Amino acid sequence: MAEIRYIEALNQAFREEMRRDEKVVMWGEDIISMNDVHGQTRDIYDEFGGDRIKDTPICEQAIAGMTIGAAYRGLRPIGIYMNAGFSLCAFDGLFLKLGCKSVGRYVPGDIPATIYGVIAGPLGDGDNDHGMSPESLYAHAPYLKIVMPSTPYDVKGLMKSAIRDNNPVMVWDHAWNFYQGHKDGKIERMANVQEVPEEEYLIPLGKADVKREGTDITIVTYSFQVHNALAAAYNLAEEGISAEVVDLRTIVPLDVDTVVDSVKKTGRLLIVHEAMKRAGFAGEILFRISEHSPELIPSLKAPFRRLAGWNLPLVNRPELVPTMGTIMSTVKEMV
Repeated sequence: MAEIRYIEALNQAFREEMRRDEKVVMWGEDIISMNDVHGQTRDIYDEFGGDRIKDTPICEQAIAGMTIGAAYRGLRPIGIYMNAGFSLCAFDGLFLKLGCKSVGRYVPGDIPATIYGVIAGPLGDGDNDHGMSPESLYAHAPYLKIVMPSTPYDVKGLMKSAIRDNNPVMVWDHAWNFYQGHKDGKIERMANVQEVPEEEYLIPLGKADVKREGTDITIVTYSFQVHNALAAAYNLAEEGISAEVVDLRTIVPLDVDTVVDSVKKTGRLLIVHEAMKRAGFAGEILFRISEHSPELIPSLKAPFRRLAGWNLPLVNRPELVPTMGTIMSTVKEMV
């Protein structure tokens, strides 16, 4: 196995699936001219050419329409949005036409489309589109699967599964995954590297991963917040607190069994996500746990908590979203 960066693992997934199946095509904003801003599509045009990869106009509705139409006609398109927040300009197409399969009328058949976009986080550029984490909005659609990866190994296996799925899948990435990761209790630049098998592998959608085992509290999270949670768990262990970190990897389908098993073991539950707290996905996670095991929530050793972004536009101030420090302080209060 070779140790590679997150961006390389994602690029490998795109290439391998396009080599495997000539029906896989790709289009979006600046995916040729800029290699999709962060380099996700680097050199793919050189290998596969203009018949299978295209730059589109800066028109999010067009990307959605092309993707839906191509999938409906038998291709496996990947529609790429420079930023996840930009996809809201095409909400009708992505939510109603794709997520509800209402392409003119109800469509019961397969629509094997993949939608990919990047959450940039509150980087200080003053643009709320970049800070938007829209997973809860799309989770309401009946046919959309939603993937939120965090590591090189996961993003490659999940992306390959998404492209092969016969239903529409959204893969919402995070720009901080490309440049940062946890290492020895710190968030360090270029630390999100991992050994990734050279042979093919797939990760099934809907299977969570326990990234770190613990006994005192369960931290349930996804996307870049996995790195903050792991760094927090490392430092909490130095203070005698054992935190288990569950990475959901996909929020639709949601792996409730893995979460319940963990919470039964630790007796405490903290849910962490970057999206704004009000109507965020933490509420869905909690109620799914309660419906699955009604006896579990009343038996907790401490009241459950959620730690999420402020109910404000997530721009200019990184402290508006959970950090390693806020996760640590919340866990200490609970334990």
